[in-house]
Amino acid sequence: MKKRKKTVLWQIALILTLSVSLSLPIIENMKQNLRGPIIEKQNYNKEDSFSILTANVGNLSLGCRNVLNKLCYKDVEERIASNIKYLSPDIIALQEVLAPWQCKETNKKNKKKVCSENQIISQARRLVGDDYTITCNSRNQFECIAVKKDFGEIVDCPSGEICDNARTIPEISGCDNGFTISAATVKAKRNQAVFDVVNFHPQSTSSICRAKMISEALYGSKNSISIIKEKKLILLGDFNMDPWRDKDKSAEVWRKFIEDGWQDSKFEYHSGEIEKKPPYFTSSLFYKKRTLDFIVSNFATGKCLILGESPNTLRLDGGKGTDHRAVFGTLTIK
Repeated sequence: MKKRKKTVLWQIALILTLSVSLSLPIIENMKQNLRGPIIEKQNYNKEDSFSILTANVGNLSLGCRNVLNKLCYKDVEERIASNIKYLSPDIIALQEVLAPWQCKETNKKNKKKVCSENQIISQARRLVGDDYTITCNSRNQFECIAVKKDFGEIVDCPSGEICDNARTIPEISGCDNGFTISAATVKAKRNQAVFDVVNFHPQSTSSICRAKMISEALYGSKNSISIIKEKKLILLGDFNMDPWRDKDKSAEVWRKFIEDGWQDSKFEYHSGEIEKKPPYFTSSLFYKKRTLDFIVSNFATGKCLILGESPNTLRLDGGKGTDHRAVFGTLTIK
């Protein structure tokens, strides 16, 4: 009798534990909804300033493993799209977007997942809306750059279209070439500024391969040229290395480029230590907290915030769904 009583008590305790753990994300979402918008709207002079967002929208959920941990759940996609609509950035860089071709190779029975429906409209378009021109990397379309039509144009991509022609680093032997770094040239309408936006997502699992990818993007190699074309640059994304904390080869390559500058111009960080020392974390993978996502330029000034970490901001994903924090702010051309 005592044994049965213990078993019943153990089962009750297990049910209560599971109930609490399952309800925590729901409670977090409710808190986020009650707290209001993810950031207060910023007023800025649109003649010489622009808003910018970088966001890794992927995750390490086992449920998304069959699509290489890209954004695979409908509810997460909807929350991110809603918050991007609210922010209405002039320039957006996305990493780990679900490419349309990925759904052709997956089980489509789970109605909670994006791939349960035909991908007539791509996820990149659903996330940013119809007011943008989009170009994604030419290899797998996992990383995309979007520019609001009333802000400017992407060279070699018709206004309002989605293209798969962002300049992309070549494959590197021995590395995971599912990771990419890509670039697009942007022409702003209001101030006639022309600059490159370089979207980083180099390999996370090898510092040597990550260093090779970063070097290939910035300098080129014996068999290829750099993907950079313009003097003015915005470098942003998920770099998979922390320039303030990491000491590996990839961090060395990156720091040297930043310290050397580009065509007689110096770089400025718009997130990270410009806001706080040490900087807020943007990722806590396997309990190792690091600042992997950031924004740098050599022709603008301004501070960007880490959504969900910086004071008075909330997460782009509405409280759960991604394993990185997005970076958003307003920059002013010097």
